[in-house]
Amino acid sequence: MTRPEIDPVAVLAALGVVDGNVIKPLSGGVDTALWRIERQGVPSVLRVFRPEQVDTCRREVWAMRAAAQGGIPVPRVHARGVWQDRPALLLSWCPGRQVWAELRDQPWTLWRLGVAFGRTQARIHRVRPAAADFDIDPHAWIDWAGPTAKRLNERLREFSQDPAALLHLDYHPLNVLAQDGRITAVLDWANARPGDRRADLARTLTILRFSPRQIGTPPRWIGPADDEPLVRAVRWLLAVSWRRGYQAEAGPVGDLAAFYAWAGAVMLRDLGPRADRPDGPPLAVLEPVRRWSAYWARRAGI
Repeated sequence: MTRPEIDPVAVLAALGVVDGNVIKPLSGGVDTALWRIERQGVPSVLRVFRPEQVDTCRREVWAMRAAAQGGIPVPRVHARGVWQDRPALLLSWCPGRQVWAELRDQPWTLWRLGVAFGRTQARIHRVRPAAADFDIDPHAWIDWAGPTAKRLNERLREFSQDPAALLHLDYHPLNVLAQDGRITAVLDWANARPGDRRADLARTLTILRFSPRQIGTPPRWIGPADDEPLVRAVRWLLAVSWRRGYQAEAGPVGDLAAFYAWAGAVMLRDLGPRADRPDGPPLAVLEPVRRWSAYWARRAGI
């Protein structure tokens, strides 16, 4: 989202906040604009959505409330409102840095932090938000793969179990903060839904393997960022430690083949329209994802 068209001071006023000082815009918001705000020396984050994201904002508040009640570290909502048809939230500032930043600077912590990363996701899946809090179809996540995946969607409706778990659906090392070897916050709940936990796990693994963002980039003193074998090794180790932590907390997860196919289809649908644009991934990134999704669809008998 472009920030020049948004006046953060006016947004704060619309939220009833008159003692906030805008410090600087923050990077990391793909679909929303972010600013660091200070109020009496205490930092917070202003998050401004697009006008068509009213339901997205409501869902994020719903998910963070449910997660907090389940003991998951998430930002607190200090203020909520609308400015020029744009929903906006003022959120508490969470300690720590992105998990990936921690791993880049302290790669010897990879296994321990990867396990903690997995355990935290398992704890998220133990949360059972009350259906009355937000009217969401517990199978709505299935349709994210798109209408062209009709057979896959039908199979997932047959396979889906325990559809009441809280799913983050964008759980990766850039949306989770850590400090001193522990997870301190889980951010960006815009995609959250209730559903089968295997969808969330498949989505995370697919992101760890194929995301064009800087997940897996090694520290400069270990090797160049474009050292592909090293990048793959780092991603693989993180995925293994994440899985170990999850299973230690939650036990076996069952058959994931159809869910991997779904997660690949979701990534293709998400990245495809932006491929080869200045703000999007190279078109070549999509082919391995396509092969991944097709392979798992065949394994699932689809």
